[in-house]
Amino acid sequence: MGLTIAAGNQRRRQIRRVKEIGWTSEKRQRFLDTLAVTCNVHIACAEAGMSKAGVYQLRRRDPEFAGLWRDALLMGYDRLEERLLRAAGAGVNDVEFGGGDAPETPFDAELALTLLRAHRPTVEGRRKRRVGEIQRMSRAEAEAALSKRLDALEKRLKAEQGR
Repeated sequence: MGLTIAAGNQRRRQIRRVKEIGWTSEKRQRFLDTLAVTCNVHIACAEAGMSKAGVYQLRRRDPEFAGLWRDALLMGYDRLEERLLRAAGAGVNDVEFGGGDAPETPFDAELALTLLRAHRPTVEGRRKRRVGEIQRMSRAEAEAALSKRLDALEKRLKAEQGR
């Protein structure tokens, strides 16, 4: 049984034993390794034998684990980008990369691009905006956005009048 340093609800830090049913260091490492390979929390939790709710709770309360989680995702997305680039460049130069005996698994480039777009805020270290959350902008930004929309509207109206 492993040890961990824990604190909670205005209690001082103390060394505790990690219960075998909890997030042991082996389960954490298995989760992070699988997450780095798959970029899929559900699969990583299944591999570690833990629940999704439990892993999200662990990420909220343990900043070190949250950082390792982010590093694993970055590693996974680097692998995904590398695979996309290899697929995109394969027909350009007629150069073969890898040279391994194992054939590559089928690859869906559209799905890969969708995943990269969906998780760009995570990869770039930005926070995703929650549903219903208002994003404030400065007055200058608001005026620039409004001016841009008005210019586009004026252009469209002129085009319609010209028909």
